[in-house]
Amino acid sequence: MSRSMKKYYLLSLLLISSAGGSLLSQDTIKSRSEYLPDLDGIVKTKIEYDLDNSKIRFEVRNARFGVKGKINDFMSYKAEIDINDEGKMKMLDAWVRLTPAAGLDLYLGQRKLPFSTDYMRNPAENIFANRSFLTKYINEGMRDIGLFADYKLAGNVPLEVLCGLGNGTGGNNPQWISRPDFIGRVILGPLNGFRFAGNIYSGEREYRDDLSMFGGELQYSTGSFFIESEYIRRNWTDTLSLRKHDDGLYIHSYYNFSINNKLIYMVSPTARWDLIGSSVFGKEIDANRITLGINVGFEPKQFYSEIRLNYENYLKGNLPVHTDKITLEFIARF
Repeated sequence: MSRSMKKYYLLSLLLISSAGGSLLSQDTIKSRSEYLPDLDGIVKTKIEYDLDNSKIRFEVRNARFGVKGKINDFMSYKAEIDINDEGKMKMLDAWVRLTPAAGLDLYLGQRKLPFSTDYMRNPAENIFANRSFLTKYINEGMRDIGLFADYKLAGNVPLEVLCGLGNGTGGNNPQWISRPDFIGRVILGPLNGFRFAGNIYSGEREYRDDLSMFGGELQYSTGSFFIESEYIRRNWTDTLSLRKHDDGLYIHSYYNFSINNKLIYMVSPTARWDLIGSSVFGKEIDANRITLGINVGFEPKQFYSEIRLNYENYLKGNLPVHTDKITLEFIARF
């Protein structure tokens, strides 16, 4: 073989091996990037003015950070903490998810119990600066450690069924129990259009024996227009063996106006009416509130970069914390 032929032969080998190495490197990068952890977080700050007592306060409501990712095509994970949830540091989600078949997810670990759409929203998606009565009082403390299943069935009318077993002892509190609590949830319908959800819960909680809860939700969305209503009833036996109950109801709505502006992408007027008591339909109401507001979005995607201005007017409020107020809130989600 001539010297020139050897030269071209060696050059060809180098080009082939370089191309192969480049393709291998691209595949490796692509493969690795798919499994790299995804860091996210929510910072929620606000200023409130108490109209009844002429007082003002500044607050960092949430400073939430988390990591999530996948190990392989069948197993993924999430771990999340809030370093300032009403002044306390809390471990939030901490679960491993197994996906043994298409549409089926199994969760083992700590998470919000799949009960109530409004409760399951993160702080950035709450729509309003302050949570609904149902989320704040009836569903409070329903983050738990357990085993949960989530099955999704696609079609013209999508169906999602969630069920789980939990300790019933609250977040980051793995006590021994005689029987686990049961949670069930069914969602019927698409994200746009009419959507129905039903929830049930049965178990034990601190100071509440033989606890049972049920609720129903109805939602309608066109993408820009959104309206939702939810009702929850709770029954339990207290430490004096007395059977008690309470319930609550809300209806809230917003409309997204798109803005062609380099700074503002969306303006959303919001409205909510919510009430809670021993029997809201029996007129045994402890708190009754109207909330009016406007959300200004600085990102094309809603609930990521917003300023919210809310006015809360209590038609009835039996607790000192129930005062008319104006709230200005900043939301940053990443």
